[in-house]
Amino acid sequence: MARGESVIEVAPVTSSAAPPRGRFPYARLAGAARRRQQVVLTAVVAGLVAFAALLPLMTVSIARTMVDNRVQDLGSLGRTIEARAVGVNGLVPPARLAPVVGDQWNGLAGPVVSQLRVVVTPDPPEAQREVTLLSREGECAHLRLTAGRCPTARGEIAVSADSARKTGLQVGRTVKVTQTNAQFQAVRRTLRVAGIFAQPQGDDYWRGLDISTVRTKATQGGGEIEQHTWLTGAATFAGKLPPFPDPANPLPTGDESPSTVGWINVETTVARQLSQGALSYDKLDQARSALATSRGVIPRTGPDTQLTEQVSTIDQAVKGDVDQIQVIAPLLLAQLVLLQVVLVWIVLRALLTGRRSEVALVRLRSPGRRGARRLLLGELAPPIVLAVPFGLLLAYALDALGRATWLGGTAWGGWSWIALGAAVLAAVACAVLLRVMVGRLVRSPVGELLRSVPPRQSRWSLSAAEAVLLTLAVAMLITVATGTLTGGPVLMTPIVMALAAGLVIGGLLVPVGNRVASRLLRRRRLAGLLGLADLARRPSTRNLILAMTAAGALLTFTTATIQLGGHNRQVEAEAQGGAPVRVVGTDISGATPVGGVLEVVDRLDRGREHLAPAVRARSGSSDGPVMLAGEPAAMSRIASHAGQPDPWALLPRTSPPQGLATVSAQWSAPVDGMPSFSGPSLAREDRDYVTAARVPVIPGGGPHAFVTSITPQLAQETRGDSASVEIWSDGKGPALISRAEAELRKAGFPEVTVERTQTQRHQLDRSASAYGLQLGLVVAVGAVLVAMLVMVAVLSAQSVARRRDQSALLRAGVGRGVLGRARRLEIGLTVLPMVLGGLVGWVGARLAAPSVPWYTDDPPYAIADHTPPVLTPLLALVIGLALVAAASALLRRDRSNA
Repeated sequence: MARGESVIEVAPVTSSAAPPRGRFPYARLAGAARRRQQVVLTAVVAGLVAFAALLPLMTVSIARTMVDNRVQDLGSLGRTIEARAVGVNGLVPPARLAPVVGDQWNGLAGPVVSQLRVVVTPDPPEAQREVTLLSREGECAHLRLTAGRCPTARGEIAVSADSARKTGLQVGRTVKVTQTNAQFQAVRRTLRVAGIFAQPQGDDYWRGLDISTVRTKATQGGGEIEQHTWLTGAATFAGKLPPFPDPANPLPTGDESPSTVGWINVETTVARQLSQGALSYDKLDQARSALATSRGVIPRTGPDTQLTEQVSTIDQAVKGDVDQIQVIAPLLLAQLVLLQVVLVWIVLRALLTGRRSEVALVRLRSPGRRGARRLLLGELAPPIVLAVPFGLLLAYALDALGRATWLGGTAWGGWSWIALGAAVLAAVACAVLLRVMVGRLVRSPVGELLRSVPPRQSRWSLSAAEAVLLTLAVAMLITVATGTLTGGPVLMTPIVMALAAGLVIGGLLVPVGNRVASRLLRRRRLAGLLGLADLARRPSTRNLILAMTAAGALLTFTTATIQLGGHNRQVEAEAQGGAPVRVVGTDISGATPVGGVLEVVDRLDRGREHLAPAVRARSGSSDGPVMLAGEPAAMSRIASHAGQPDPWALLPRTSPPQGLATVSAQWSAPVDGMPSFSGPSLAREDRDYVTAARVPVIPGGGPHAFVTSITPQLAQETRGDSASVEIWSDGKGPALISRAEAELRKAGFPEVTVERTQTQRHQLDRSASAYGLQLGLVVAVGAVLVAMLVMVAVLSAQSVARRRDQSALLRAGVGRGVLGRARRLEIGLTVLPMVLGGLVGWVGARLAAPSVPWYTDDPPYAIADHTPPVLTPLLALVIGLALVAAASALLRRDRSNA
């Protein structure tokens, strides 16, 4: 009745009329606050669901990317599955080998392509030429004929333009060829040139085989033999084995073999090429089964059949990649999931704290505990259920974003039941947590429920769970610092340390806050007193500190780890490459003097500002010393240092009398334990060397390498075999590098390759460890979002209480300026734990760095840097603090205006 009288005083109301504007302002504000709280709870649980589902999704996406990368790195030849047999007892028909690459490879590889190949000698023999007759199925469709036509009939050939120029052959001319064998009579044939061709560039059909260039190889007697490739039809290989030699009735010189006679030792090949994008992570099981079937078929095709493939290599490599990803990715994302769990707990606790008075009123009425439980679950359970589809949608969106950006456009792996299971499990965990917290709340005494602030504490106290967590954090910190814990688990260091630091800071808040508040009261610092008291008296403050500390630690740890990982990959790329660009020239014949590389560099860059000449000579054995000779001053200026001492700068100006001075690598000495040794040189005989210094690694050197000055080597140059020339460049000027390639070819080095440090870095950036550590970017962004959500959730739950306190302070005569300063101080104190967490994260990165898996395949030398950068984590922390402080200030201002 009293309520009705109060209503009548404002305005007459009937059952059909809506309340006028301005009625029940607190009711409307409370309803809006409840709706915001439910939205916040939905967003928080959706974030937990998303990151729980993202873990298996990203693991599969990275695994698929690793398969795609490794297949691409194989090239056209490496993607070939090939069965080969040599017809010792006659021609092996391709149909006999076809089952080895049969239907089991359908869906993974292209069509079967057969090939016949034999080596013959053209007339005249004194011309020192060697010809490979090649017939590949469908070859005419993959040639560009510049004259004539494609050979189809028996005895017809097509030659390349380079071969036609060096042999003088033209369309319509004939050439006699001979094949000799000690066990059979010689086979002689007359071949007719049907066409002249050019090989199209970039055609995977030829599987990396160059059929257009005439190459030269050295003979044991010091001469040279030209190697030509002529194309012909399959009919040219028909015929039976030639008869055995008959001294009494030899084949007359110049006569052709009978048409029924074929070639000797014809190599028959059937091959299929893995299709681009066909061999994916999902198809590895099919590839394993197909490979097992092919190996089982081989015994039925003949005793000499050989199978060449790289599928097993890819399978083993990807298995190692996936094993590493399944360690790194879960440990990084699990920290974010754990932080999300803490966030859900904070939000639920804050929301339930704001409903304590309602629970007390329901407890005093007839429904009792059951009604209170039903009331809370009915309001807070629907947002958890609604968060599952939103979280799954967010997880797939993040996965798609990752695949489209830093995973290089990897195809979608399809629906994942594991991701759905992880999402449902996360939602169920939230529901169980809500049920437990609601049960504890409704069982609390009514008097305790009506208390708006917790009982006053004067000293620090820990619960049993907090004590266990703190003990585990200290134990983990000790094991990481001493090196007992290594590998992927060290990535959990920051979250554990941050949670422990958050517990300590939260526990010290009350006793330290009491002392500071007393001092502020004595000094009449009202704004500071209000800001500190408001922060210390809130029940959710300790939880807020815990979350902020963990978020700051994850932010700085992941950003420091990402940048340090990139730096270490760059160092490894420099150690492998030696210089930004290396132009390597080789003359297999050994006839070209290697000293010509100095003349080439003199013509291009006499001042050695951008280029430096070098010569590499190898021993006869694979584990013998390798000499890398260069001009010390130029090499010291242009070569990469890989973060290590410069080996070229350590070479003395004059060599000791015992031998030439060298600098070698500590991880792989030229001769183990020997300061003096004999090694390869540019002379016919080995020379004596003396080790002047050792460095951790020689960039671009390789195993058993040593560096020495090139000047004394050139004075005794007598050979070029087992040696290659190199031009090291600082990478400035692509035109200069192109000219260096051309000049090396003119100088007599037909095999010229260009190696770049950037290519090595690209390969390392596509490794499993790099992809796994780069997930830290997701963790860093997620940590900032979690910190902002924590702030939004806590302030939304405290909005009514804060508004009531502010109104009371205004009525008590406290000015708005004082309240504004108190609010700003409270914002600063709220985000301060994030700063401390950032420091904890950087320290955690420093402690964990020696055990973090920086590389998929660890190099044999220890060159990884273990000191995290400071500027990038600091910048990330400042950005995170700005975003969180802005969100806090905006919410507090809205509450104040309301």
